[in-house]
Parts: sequence; C-alpha cells; structure tokens
Amino acid sequence: ASSLAMIDILADFFPKISPEEAKISAYFLRGELAPAYEDLEIGLADKMVMRAIAKSENIGIEKIKPLFNKTGDLGLVIEKLYDSRNHKGANLNIEEVFEKLIEISKIGGEGSQEGKIIFLADLFLKTSGLEAKYIVRTILGTLRLGVGEMTFLQGLAKAFGAGKKDKETLEYAFNVLSDLGEIAYIVSKSGIKKILEIKPKVGAPIRVMLSNRVQELEEIKDHIPGMVSVEEKYDGERIQAHIKKTGEISLFSRQQENITHQYPDIIEGLKKSFIGKEAIIEGEVVAVAYDVNKSRRPKGVGTPTAASEERLLPFQILMSRRRKHNIEEYIKKIPVHYFLFDLLYLDGKNYLNQSLKDRRAALERFFRKIKPIDFGKYAITDDLSEIESYFADSIKRGAEGVMIKDYSGIYQAGSRGWLWIKFKKEYKKELADNFDLVVVGGLYGAGRRAKTYGSLLVAAYDPKQNKYYSFTKVGTGFTDENLAQSLKMFEKYKLKEKHKLVETGMKVDVWFEPKIVLEISGAEITISPIHTVAKDKIKKSLPADRQGGLALRFPKFLRWREDKSAEDATTVNEIYELYRKI
Repeated sequence: ASSLAMIDILADFFPKISPEEAKISAYFLRGELAPAYEDLEIGLADKMVMRAIAKSENIGIEKIKPLFNKTGDLGLVIEKLYDSRNHKGANLNIEEVFEKLIEISKIGGEGSQEGKIIFLADLFLKTSGLEAKYIVRTILGTLRLGVGEMTFLQGLAKAFGAGKKDKETLEYAFNVLSDLGEIAYIVSKSGIKKILEIKPKVGAPIRVMLSNRVQELEEIKDHIPGMVSVEEKYDGERIQAHIKKTGEISLFSRQQENITHQYPDIIEGLKKSFIGKEAIIEGEVVAVAYDVNKSRRPKGVGTPTAASEERLLPFQILMSRRRKHNIEEYIKKIPVHYFLFDLLYLDGKNYLNQSLKDRRAALERFFRKIKPIDFGKYAITDDLSEIESYFADSIKRGAEGVMIKDYSGIYQAGSRGWLWIKFKKEYKKELADNFDLVVVGGLYGAGRRAKTYGSLLVAAYDPKQNKYYSFTKVGTGFTDENLAQSLKMFEKYKLKEKHKLVETGMKVDVWFEPKIVLEISGAEITISPIHTVAKDKIKKSLPADRQGGLALRFPKFLRWREDKSAEDATTVNEIYELYRKI
C-alpha cells in the first residue's frame, strides 16, 4: 500500500481498538516488542524457529528445511502447514500474544534457547496459520510492513484529530519520548490535548536535534542574524546521557541504542562531575592520544605527564571500542573525552524550550570539568570574520569543522532547522558535503571482489513519502576489510525482490531491506535517467529528453555509519537544495 493508503487504514483502525491494543499495535506494526531504545528482542534465529514449528507440528526438523529453502519465509511455511490440516487456533487476543512474546524474550540463562523453543511451540499451538505467519515474521524481524514513523503518526492524527497542528503535536511528542506505543496509548485514552503535557523522561532518549548546512559562511546571516555560538565539531560519537535520581546512568547513541556498557569510564566521570539530582545532557565522545613533550618528561617515565598534549583521533579509532569483551583493556588503550554541549532536562525542569544561552548556563553550573568529562570549546559572536577565524583554528586543533548555533534558539528535538548550521572543511572542495545514504541493493564483484559485492546501490530518504530514492552506485573507497564486513552485515537484510519503499530504475544482483547507512563523498550532482532523487521536482524544469532524477558522480565510500538509522539518512530535499545552489 502507498503511504496515503496506509494512513487511511491506520485512521480507520485506531478508533476501533482499546488504548492497550493501540500501544501493542504500534510496536507490532514496526515489527518490535517495545520502543527501539529498550532493545527487547526475542533472541531466536531461523533454526530455532524451525525447531519450534517442528515441535508444534510433532514432525522432524528435516521436513521443515526443504519448505524453508523453497520459500525463504518461515512465516509462509507455518501457514501452509497449519492450513493443510485446517488448524483453527484458540482465538487469542493481541494482548495475550504480546505477553507471551515478552515472556519468551525474557527467558535467559542456561538452557534459555530450549526454554524459548518450548514457549514458542506452545504459542503456535494456540494460533491459526495466518496468525502464526505474522508471529514468525515479527520474531525474525521480517515483517516489513513499511509503516514509517511519520506514516504511523499521520494515521494516529487522522484518527483522533486530523488537523495540521495535531500532526505537529504528535511529532513533537514522539521526538521527546521516542515511543510510538506510549503516544498511541495516551492519544487513544485521553485525546491529543493530553499530548501537550508530555515532557522529557529520564531513561527515554530524546530524538536528537539536527543541523542544516551551508556552502559559504556568508550564508549564515541569512538564517541567524543575531548572536551565535560557534562550537568545535568533533569527529566522534554523539551521546545522550540520562542521569536518574537513583544515581543510575544510561548512555544512548544518536540512533537510540543503549551503549552504556561501552563507556564505564564516562559513567564514573559523570558521577563525579554532576552536582544535581537528575538530568539529560548531550555531548560528543572523542578518542584522544597524548603527545608527550619529551623535554619536560621525567627521566625514565614513558607515561603522559602534565606536559602531555592531547590530540583528537578519528571516529574509526573510537569505533574499535564498540565491543562486548575486553572493554577495560580498550579503556586504557583508547582513552576518550566526553565533550558536553547541551542540557535538555534538569531536576524536573524541561529545558527543550529554553534558549541555548540558558541551557548552557545550567549545564556549566551543574557539571564540573573532571576527566574524562569536559566542555566543548565555543565562542559567542555575531561577527563573520570571527566565525571564519574560529573555524580555521578548530581545523588546526583536529576538529572536522564547526557547528554554528542560534544563541537564543530552542532545542528542536528530532528536527532539522536553521537554528543549527554545520560547516566542515570538506565544504571548501568542489561539492559541498558528504552524504549519509541507505544501501538498498548490491552488485557482485569480479576479480579480487568475486566473492563479495563490487558495488552498492545507495538511496536518500524522503520522510514525507516514507520512501527511499536511489542516488548513486558506489564501488570505490572500500578496503578488503570493508568488503568482508559487508557480506556479513547484509546477509540478514537480503530480499528476493526490490523493497516496496525503494524507487530506482537500476537493476542489481541482490536487493536489501533499507537498514544499513554509509557515508560517501562525490565530485558533482548531475541528472540521471536511472536514479530517482527529486525526480518530480527536476521534471518540471527540464525538457523531455533530459528527464531523470539527481545522481552523484564519482562517489567514494568513506565509512559505515553504525550510529545512524535509515530514517536518519540524508534527505531527498537536502540533496535537491544543494543541487539548486551549485
């Protein structure tokens, strides 16, 4: 179904169900059991689900395997098995199914896999073939209904309000709570007006504020005429820290993944640094190295001293700390700094609608600089020459550019406005910026790349249409290690046909679910008959023989963006606006 058809279906559906059912439906429609940040998974792969199906049918697993090999979909396998013997199920309701799946996800410890299989087989026995099909797809993450976050919120708004203001209210609430289920529950139970009372909740990550970009610093005054805060832009990982009254601290990536266990050194630092009761703050974690000044180093001592100079290291070095084991060893090997730059909530007060000036004043009042906790460097000015000078100095210090923020601006959770503008050293090159794009297809390589992908088809996201539009095919810049990673990385996202939310005129060897994001650079944006970015907008301004979408020429892979979800990718509109300015 198209996004508009989905919105109509959702608008018709929500008024017919209870608030509890609306909450569960919000998760199920996205193939989840809870908001993404809770990371609640069933923890069963294909083989285990096959064993559960075999157990429920009282047959050997060898009878399931050929059916799976033929269809590639265990949901279809169980549906056919059940329908062949007219299995009716036990009329379970959605709450009972949800509770069972939550129970299964919480089974842990020794023998947990076996326990999960027994529970799942028992659940299958109580379902019809159709019900079992969708339960299996939910468990394996292959539901792929294509209900985007904005599509869901528009459906909810149409069901209970339908006004433009109501859509904006729901979007704001989602950006603050990051929980579609909770929002669906509140709206179903108390109406959209209740949503206006929502404020940040410690432990629930707020969707991060995003920035726009300019090619020339002179453009800044068109967007922010007054005082700005010019801040160093670090090549690190943006992290939101949540400090509870109990002293418990959680760290979330910009993709809302709970990464607390990766940074025990930051947790300890925050405990010593914070002097309030509870808070939500943001900062950038950067790997650092020490360049020791030998002339002032005590004889026979090789460790850093007060004479050491800290040097900022690239993102890739920091990412080597993303591991499950030997974290303590890597803390010593790769020390970090957590540069704080914003405060969103403090001791019961919502700071999202406060000015940056007030947010920073509170941040600096309630947090102390104590390793590895630091404050990002910044300057307050309204002078373009000072901004230019600060940018040049930041590059020398190892930053990748600057963030220029409206000093009187609020924090727009989850939004990309002109209150924050980024300017990087790459902008001095021929093309203004790098692009974060979603991989939607792959082509097999030849020669040295014969056993992997030679190039990847990548796309930009359009949040209004909830679709991905192809922008280029990238095959350069990959190392052998990158290519080896890609085979494993894409295995679980392979599709037999193009995903229904992907628009492209290109043929590939393998289609992928839009999940993995990578960053690429390129030389210029041109018109292509096979790529589809901004195709409708371009169509209006070109003769028939030059119809097509925007495409990137001479693309080069820079890095995987594990910190970004597909819906965080560079948007179609951003690319179109950049094309218009070139």
